[in-house]
Amino acid sequence: MPVCRQLARLWMDSEDISDESARCAALLVLSELMTNAIVHTNSLSITGRLQKDDDWLLVEVQDEGGISSVPHRAGNANEYGRGLLVVAQSAQALGTRQETDGGRTFWARIALAG
Repeated sequence: MPVCRQLARLWMDSEDISDESARCAALLVLSELMTNAIVHTNSLSITGRLQKDDDWLLVEVQDEGGISSVPHRAGNANEYGRGLLVVAQSAQALGTRQETDGGRTFWARIALAG
């Protein structure tokens, strides 16, 4: 995950995104969505995308779909199961879409300060 976060930081620098709140939210959302894809799917390929659109920053994570067949240990409620809640609290909008290749994309829109 550190490489993914570093690449996202470099991209935000290249796009002159200076809103520190939006930057932190984007990194948190990207990390949570990537972690969910790693933990909850059997995907061999997971893609993260960032896109700047006027006053918004779009964060997307696409996996190959499906659900992992490896059982996940139920853990402490403070440690596990809060990823999408964190995403919902960090973004102004979020959703998912099914891709034509069977994959799934989770997305979140984060407002940029004007």
